[in-house]
Amino acid sequence: MQFFRMQSPPYSSDSQDLSINGNLEYVYRFPGVSCNACKATYGGSRILTLEAPPQIRTDQRFRSRWPITEREHAAMQREVAAYLDADFAAFETFKPGDNFQPAYYDSPSLPHTDFLWPNIRSFVVSARMKRIVFDELAGDVDIVPISPRKVGKRPGNALPAALDPDDPQNRIHGPAAIEPYYQILVRSESDYPKGGSPVSVCPVCKHETIDDEKRELVMREDMWRGQPIFLLRTTLYVIVTEALAEKIQRAGASNVDFVPV
Repeated sequence: MQFFRMQSPPYSSDSQDLSINGNLEYVYRFPGVSCNACKATYGGSRILTLEAPPQIRTDQRFRSRWPITEREHAAMQREVAAYLDADFAAFETFKPGDNFQPAYYDSPSLPHTDFLWPNIRSFVVSARMKRIVFDELAGDVDIVPISPRKVGKRPGNALPAALDPDDPQNRIHGPAAIEPYYQILVRSESDYPKGGSPVSVCPVCKHETIDDEKRELVMREDMWRGQPIFLLRTTLYVIVTEALAEKIQRAGASNVDFVPV
């Protein structure tokens, strides 16, 4: 069975990348952790579907990635779970580096493609692509609207080397200028790649230690758990089946590439 990594196409420059894709910012997050049990210091970049509770939006602890101890972290997690009236298990319900909604979208240009790649953890699709493809993938992905913040009027293609601030096309405008776009948060995963199973797992912070030199970043059929879209476990690679890749291509999707893995 053939699998493909779904990713952004190559761009001629960083400015073209920014012009086409813009940037997606998550303001509210959990910090990283420095665990005294396993001595690991880390923070992930998982994106939650949950809106940041009002109680944390003026709390500077939830705007920093600077690591804190595992005890402080567990206490912050418990605090947020209480605000949300949610069941709680330390370092399972929430993880170091988790990002809350909303996701604020900024771009020097008006987005016009079916796919946008404004950060490394998620991708963004047009309302058309959401309807044609991703609404049918409930359970394997979460779909969350983005919140446009500052969007320019210039068409989303290659930018000139310098922008004239007096040109009306280059002025930044508010969210009314943009059609609806949606984050696609891939939740399913493959099994561990060859050599990628954890060497150890911390009993406190749940951090997995992996031998990167032995890990092979190759998707094999025996790693597949049956989903049409998923992450290659231990990576941020978005993997799709051949059938899903063909469906997206038949829909005429723009600004997306498929690379065999």
